[in-house]
Amino acid sequence: MSARVIMFVAVAALAAACDSRDVSLNGPTHPSFATATGAPAEVLDLAVASASDTSVTLSFTEVDDGIGAPSSYDIRFMPSPMSWGGAALSVSRGTCAAPLAGTAIGARRICTVLGLTTGTAYDFRLVPFRGTLKVNAVFGALSNVASDTARARAATAPRTASDLRITAVTDTSATLSFTEVNDGTGQPASYDVRYVVGATMSWGGNSSVVRGTCATPLAGTTIGVVRRCTVLGLSGSTAYSFQLVAFRGTLRVNAVFGGLSNVTSGTTAPGGQVPVASVTVTPASVALAVGGTQQLGATLRDASGNALTGRAVNWTSSNAAVATVSANGLAQAVGEGSAILTATSGAVSGTVAVTVATPAVTSPGTVSDLTVAGMTDTSLTLSFTEVKDGTGKAARYDVRLVVGATLSWGGTPSVVRGTCATPMMGTAIGAKRTCTVLGVSAATTYSFQLVAFRGTLKTNAVFGGLSNATSGATAGRGGSGAGQVTYYRTNFTDGTTGPLDVYAYGGGSCGPSTDYRDAGSAASIKCTIPAIDYGAAALQAWFGHGRLSGLPSDPSLGQDLFQEVRFVLAPGAAGAIGGTACTVLNPSSQFKVHKSVYGQAGSAVNGWVMSAIGPCSDGGRLGTEAEMWNIDGRTYPWSSASALLEGSVYDVIYRYHRYTAQGCGTIAVWVNGTKVWDSPCQSYLGTTNGSTQGLLFWDGATYLQSGLTALTVYTLFTQATNYPIGAATASP
Repeated sequence: MSARVIMFVAVAALAAACDSRDVSLNGPTHPSFATATGAPAEVLDLAVASASDTSVTLSFTEVDDGIGAPSSYDIRFMPSPMSWGGAALSVSRGTCAAPLAGTAIGARRICTVLGLTTGTAYDFRLVPFRGTLKVNAVFGALSNVASDTARARAATAPRTASDLRITAVTDTSATLSFTEVNDGTGQPASYDVRYVVGATMSWGGNSSVVRGTCATPLAGTTIGVVRRCTVLGLSGSTAYSFQLVAFRGTLRVNAVFGGLSNVTSGTTAPGGQVPVASVTVTPASVALAVGGTQQLGATLRDASGNALTGRAVNWTSSNAAVATVSANGLAQAVGEGSAILTATSGAVSGTVAVTVATPAVTSPGTVSDLTVAGMTDTSLTLSFTEVKDGTGKAARYDVRLVVGATLSWGGTPSVVRGTCATPMMGTAIGAKRTCTVLGVSAATTYSFQLVAFRGTLKTNAVFGGLSNATSGATAGRGGSGAGQVTYYRTNFTDGTTGPLDVYAYGGGSCGPSTDYRDAGSAASIKCTIPAIDYGAAALQAWFGHGRLSGLPSDPSLGQDLFQEVRFVLAPGAAGAIGGTACTVLNPSSQFKVHKSVYGQAGSAVNGWVMSAIGPCSDGGRLGTEAEMWNIDGRTYPWSSASALLEGSVYDVIYRYHRYTAQGCGTIAVWVNGTKVWDSPCQSYLGTTNGSTQGLLFWDGATYLQSGLTALTVYTLFTQATNYPIGAATASP
């Protein structure tokens, strides 16, 4: 107990010892206080700290409730003079409202009484108590009386709005925002909003707004709030400037004006665009731990309920200290509390409430489903479910390996090559994580185990339990998996007519990278497409002599043709299409990792084969399909699982055969050594109207449609050949 607290307890005890009277508080709702257990101390310094036209601010020193805790207070007021019983009313508006709970004995307490009448003299008095008013309250003595008059406020000129800006436009409207100001008498001002065609503005002679919610006179609502209103009746693709002035009174009668606001300018959207009528944010509510993230979506609809695409969406947060939101709608929890995240398109907004809490600190979780999900002759792919680090964030991982079918953690080395290299950063709690171990030997069994942790290894790491141990064997040298065929690698002497080149549009780009590499290669090619409506970035190679221009029956296509490509989907590939589940957020999202075309890309002359995934169009599974625009289009999945193996090596081989005499073609596909499709001879596959230019291979991050985030694909190896499979084995 502090010296100050001891002093107040002593004073209260002395008062009780010297005066044992039962003091009446004059009123049926206020019983006498008892002195047997100690009465609350008396407040002697109640004072008026300040006054306005409708309020008075009081101050006093908090006292002991008679048993060592801070008192509560019943504060009353009435027009002078004060009479406590009956006529004096307990304060019901403002921070002095009764009962007023105490905070700390000896603290200087400030509170405000609201709802007073201008020009009236008031008296104020309080009584400290413990317990519950009108139930079992024990009261101290009445305080001194404090007096003051609610002063009439002097009128001044209205304030000036200084933050006018355009927040959204359509082809016929502009939405403005500004902070509302005082009209000079303590009330919200009204506004005269004006506009002119062009990028500059002079107030005199310009027209006041007459259509929309910005129409003059625009009545104020609340001082200090951000006000939004819309100007209607504008022309498409036209520059406009806007300015306003705050006033009180009646325009053209007795108006008193403030200063002119700043000028803001902008251009309306092109004509013919259907306006946004509603914006719906999903999910409807979000609860996150500090540091957590949540991808949000915004669905735009017109007045008829039709979904709208291709519109700009602006994301904002009401409290960036609690949660922020990126331009793509990714919410990030920053600190405890609540925030409203808003998606705005045109003049229409939708919101989602975000609650952020600090999780209790525990030990990191334990991974229990570590498995070997794939292999080549030089790599092994691991899969597991990510866990918490004990503070609500995704854990990091120390992954270890040893040659053989058993593993003992102590002394076993950590993985140092590939995406499983220690320390491996976490991504999202509960996500299915895949990573690749590189630098291993062919036809060899390895065992793996990992541990989740937070902090820094060898410094301050806090560990969870060891995962289960798992084992797997690499493939034999030169093969794609145990018991699989070998494909000859050629120098393209009868294949491509020149080096691979890059084809890109829609912001896509390709370049060398060492993030992932095939055995013996110096680099891979990294192709990235931003989150846009349509974009592509691809390796491009032609197969056949002279690109077969004008040679529809060229014999080099009348046999087996093989294409092999090894690629890795970078982490975030699933997020690029909004995950593998079909929702309202990703109805048209898809990406293709390869496309092979008989003839120029984008032409309907010849058929094509593509390997792609679309959550809604392809059932959320990566697979291959052959089509000529809308013909066939059935997807042949690569596996029964819908998860994308981000960070894992896919080794895919395509076999094409063109039968010019029969007027059809076939396609077969192997993925990591397993055949997933062997088609019948289809009339639309490569021979419908002859091959005008040859067989075009596209490899890499070929195409992204309606992406939610960027897509990155690494191509480790690619080749084309017309040699048969194996040393002397016919095509299976």
